[in-house]
Amino acid sequence: MSRVGGATIVAAFLINGACAEKKNYTLEAEGMDKDRQQIIEHIHGIFQAFLRQDREALRRTHTRDWIGFQGPSEKIERGIEDYMVNAEKSLRSLQGTGYELLDTEVQFFGDIALVFYVARYDFRNREGREGSMGLRSIDIYRREDGHWNQSGSHITPIRPGGGWGEGSSTSPDDGGAVGRWRTGDEQAMAGELTSEQRRELLSVRESVWRAWFTNDESALRALVPAEAIAMDPGVAAWADRAEILRRSTAFASGGKLLRLEFPETRMQVFGNVVILYTTFLFETERDGRRTVMRGRGTEVFVHRGGTWLNSGWHLEPETEDERP
Repeated sequence: MSRVGGATIVAAFLINGACAEKKNYTLEAEGMDKDRQQIIEHIHGIFQAFLRQDREALRRTHTRDWIGFQGPSEKIERGIEDYMVNAEKSLRSLQGTGYELLDTEVQFFGDIALVFYVARYDFRNREGREGSMGLRSIDIYRREDGHWNQSGSHITPIRPGGGWGEGSSTSPDDGGAVGRWRTGDEQAMAGELTSEQRRELLSVRESVWRAWFTNDESALRALVPAEAIAMDPGVAAWADRAEILRRSTAFASGGKLLRLEFPETRMQVFGNVVILYTTFLFETERDGRRTVMRGRGTEVFVHRGGTWLNSGWHLEPETEDERP
């Protein structure tokens, strides 16, 4: 074989290999597009089931071990029966007349997908009056036997008013961007955490909160990854990591954390992804006045590089009391 001929064969081999790699990448991207489409259609199906008041369809579109918060929830809801109790309250009080998904963001972690969305829901109440409400939600989807189903959710009406340093219109890029992360320890955990893993995770969770209140930027950058998305109490705009840091700075410029508690926390474990459903209480001080906020939240943690990272959250205020 001549050197020229050998070089040609090697070049052809490299080109074919590059094409194969590109083809695999394209196939993976196409697969993610199909998964995303299936999940978005599933969300449409849930909204349409509410419009039809189709209770059986609502059961089918949620797993038996569903966990989360709904509009009428007063506690962490566990299981499809809890979900249906609150769905029934909504069905009886409001007749849906229409809806629109206004913004969506989907992130994939293997067979788990996180969906952030904002929607408008049109309705007619018991007195026959028509109205609309804004909704925001973080949904957890699980793929089983090739099909996606909702295994958790935190949905709430959008409440007007500022809070937590609101004042910027910064939000993640629109258009339903899709992200994917694969790590070597993706299957390190399955179903349950050990007591040590649980303590470590809850310790990191508290560290993120305290770092936010004290504007510890280095800790926030270490524990909140670049792809993070946050829905904060009383703030309409979503926050990416830059906005999370900005809001932290705005709070710490004149505010001080006095107390932080998490009365109840429940976990869903999906490989290296853990969803925390929690109630929270914190007391802050600004200009000599103290404020106590109570609420509920859904937090997303990913185990990556040997540590837990807080990649997203949805926090909803329930009560806010001021005291001199």
